Amino acid sequence: TTPHRIRCKYGHEAAPYPNNTARGIGICRACAKQDPKQAEKEFRERLEQEGAYLLEPGWLGSRTPHRIVCAHGHQVTSTPNGVQQGYNICRACAGRDAEATWQNFRADVARQGGTVLETEWLGSQKPHRIRCPEGHHHSPIPSSVQQGGGICRTCSKVDPEDSERRFRSRVTELGGTVLETEWLGARTPHRIRCKNSHTALTRPDGVPSGEGICRRCANKVWDVFYVVADLDNSTVKFGITSGDPRSRLGDHARDGYRTQLRLLEALSGDTALELERRVRIELRRAGHAPVRGREYFTFAALPLVLRLVDEREGDEVDAA
Repeated sequence: TTPHRIRCKYGHEAAPYPNNTARGIGICRACAKQDPKQAEKEFRERLEQEGAYLLEPGWLGSRTPHRIVCAHGHQVTSTPNGVQQGYNICRACAGRDAEATWQNFRADVARQGGTVLETEWLGSQKPHRIRCPEGHHHSPIPSSVQQGGGICRTCSKVDPEDSERRFRSRVTELGGTVLETEWLGARTPHRIRCKNSHTALTRPDGVPSGEGICRRCANKVWDVFYVVADLDNSTVKFGITSGDPRSRLGDHARDGYRTQLRLLEALSGDTALELERRVRIELRRAGHAPVRGREYFTFAALPLVLRLVDEREGDEVDAA
């Protein structure tokens, strides 16, 4: 009735009872998938492989649901034995949590200024009718929108000739001149010269919907770049603002982003805008996808974000 330490043929150490072994019970709990420490280890390793992390402070058992946050920021519950059997760790990402996916799709469309015209969820791979801010009707696929795709072909680079025509027409109406010799895309800033001879970078997709073409004339000179973090959810947010950043940082703090990691103020010209643009481009090249909007990422992207910001800050110091 006393446990005896043994090592099985696979190298696992265990302490079986001799009387149990005599009754035909195996000598190794790990090999029998009954060792809680081994089960927890394998569960955590699987989460790490999937880019997810565990919210529970301790092990609850292989058949008990555990709270986790997946690589895309969804908070869900999964049982370790189900995960080890190959099931997806996130029902929302797997398209099986229809209500969550439906809500996320409507939120994504709303963030781009559009309206979902469907009254019910048709499925993540089924086109859904929407109306964009410009009044165009289109039917994007929800899974494509979730991955960062636009909601309107006419307003996006999918219909570049129409987008370029409307952009150039609006700039001319406002007394400005487009300095670019070719179309760079609806979401890519273009150099323009306003009627007051200011040179600025302006995104075409914002101009037809009512945004001005010159931040200086609108007293919106982006001269601050910041990086803040939500430590509870392991997410980071970067962005730009004008003048005193306290109001903007306060908004983010109320949203959970209370830790300030970087703050660059009084940046000259389009330095802040160019830095924000570069960080987004480099993150996309590195394979990092936003978990929300365009500038919210998991901590996996944090080292690259900080390196790019610090390099820019070093350049500013050298130039001074």
